[in-house]
Amino acid sequence: MAANNTNRAKFRQWRRSRPFWAGFCTLASGLLILFPPYASLKFGDIVVSLNTLTGISAMVIGVLLVCCGLSFWTRQEFRIPAGVVALLLSVAAIVTANLGSFLLGTLLGVVGAALGIAWTPQGRRRAAAEESDVSAGPAGVAGGHA
Repeated sequence: MAANNTNRAKFRQWRRSRPFWAGFCTLASGLLILFPPYASLKFGDIVVSLNTLTGISAMVIGVLLVCCGLSFWTRQEFRIPAGVVALLLSVAAIVTANLGSFLLGTLLGVVGAALGIAWTPQGRRRAAAEESDVSAGPAGVAGGHA
């Protein structure tokens, strides 16, 4: 049981040190855009599939969005270029890949890109430092600092 808590703590620390939700949304967006052109559903003897010319563009956009999502998790210093690329690809998917996988893939891609661009590595440390200064109370002011 203790190993489970340490693994959970390690995962929590890893998740907080990078734009985790940006990567998750962008990765899900890429997978959603990849899915419809290559999926086929079977209802008894009837096979339903979306075989259109958007298969190639959906594959390219989906794979690039998956790469952007993974780069949010692995290389935080590339979060702004990856966010811009993910945003452009998500918007381009509306026209080129089955209406952006029925707008759900585009919506997740735009949200993930925005989260990735907005994430800052210093945000949590800065907030923690301000919180410790506030909790210190007036002792810091009484120290003679003008």
